[in-house]
Amino acid sequence: MRDKLGSFQTLKRLLRDLLEIGQTRLALLANEAEEERIRLIRVFALCILAIFCLGVGVVSLCAFLILLFWESRLLLLGTSCLVFLALAFILGWRCRASLRYGLPFAATLAELQHDIASLRDGRAAASKTGNAHDESPSA
Repeated sequence: MRDKLGSFQTLKRLLRDLLEIGQTRLALLANEAEEERIRLIRVFALCILAIFCLGVGVVSLCAFLILLFWESRLLLLGTSCLVFLALAFILGWRCRASLRYGLPFAATLAELQHDIASLRDGRAAASKTGNAHDESPSA
């Protein structure tokens, strides 16, 4: 009877530990999901800005070509055209770099791999301990 109560307490403790591990992993997953959401919003905003700057640059380039044959307004218009095209290029490059961020939820996956490895090591240690206990001579 006492052995059954001890086994029940062990099972209860194991279940509690598993639930705590699950809760920790879910909290980590929620944190990473929030970071991923913020990153995607940032990438979207950068892409919108890049498209806007590209549009302004193209309009400026057209105006530059039209005004090319006029007198000295070319320097100001050409400079603005180059600035907006450079901004479009830089923002597009940053947008592309942000999309290469890496594997989403990498920390959660790493922690789960660590948990699996720990459980495997625990089983191996338990089986070695059990085998060593069984092989001991009974005097």
